[in-house]
Amino acid sequence: MRRIAIMLLIMIVYVFPSAAYATHHDGWSRLDEISDEALQLAKNKRFEEAKEVLNYFSDQFLKLNARERLKSMDELRAITVTHENALKTITASTLPAEDRIDQVAQFRLVIDAVHSNYQPLWTEMEPSVMNAFEQIEKAVKRRSKSEFQAALRHFLRQYEIIEPSVKIDVEPDWAKKADADIEQLQTPKFQTLNQAQQQQMLSQMKGDFQALFHHMKKDEADPSLWWVMISTGGMIVLTLTYVGFRKYRGEKQKTRSHDEQ
Repeated sequence: MRRIAIMLLIMIVYVFPSAAYATHHDGWSRLDEISDEALQLAKNKRFEEAKEVLNYFSDQFLKLNARERLKSMDELRAITVTHENALKTITASTLPAEDRIDQVAQFRLVIDAVHSNYQPLWTEMEPSVMNAFEQIEKAVKRRSKSEFQAALRHFLRQYEIIEPSVKIDVEPDWAKKADADIEQLQTPKFQTLNQAQQQQMLSQMKGDFQALFHHMKKDEADPSLWWVMISTGGMIVLTLTYVGFRKYRGEKQKTRSHDEQ
């Protein structure tokens, strides 16, 4: 039994990292909730309150020492830039309410992208982003330059909301393809192409944008979490095997003693 106790103690030591993992994510869960609260207030056009919540986020970010938990400078840059933009525009009465809400939404999606390991919120915008792109395709088919420009502006607006989050979660090569496609769409050269060439390019671009939603870097569980799970599972199996073996050996000795009597 003494050996069993030792083995169980070892198992607890192996489980302990998961507690640290949970604590790490608890802090980010709180930041995630604050960013969501700011967005909900903005959507309800309670902009002054949303600004207060954004300022509160800054205080909590420093208090939780969240900067030290980030994986890269790119994450810090995305958080800093989108937070500053949200703060700057949230109470700008000269801007349309929709623009202000979009800036807070952009910030909220970045925080979620940093925090989440599976299905980040920005991927839920796939229908709106791709529908906006399809409007560009329809404008090209109709050969309407005015419709094309309106559709392009709408698409760029939708993509701008998710762009910082995309660059956190998606492999750099895929994000660069999307950037190159957007640049091409905005150049005068695209307008000089004939309709068949434009449609061919749009078809290739559409595939690139769809790929963003299916080539995330975070498709797999955190390696540290897998290590905890494997280690813990292995120790549990070893402990149960040892307990079973001791029980089997004890019963066998009992049977032998009984036979000898």
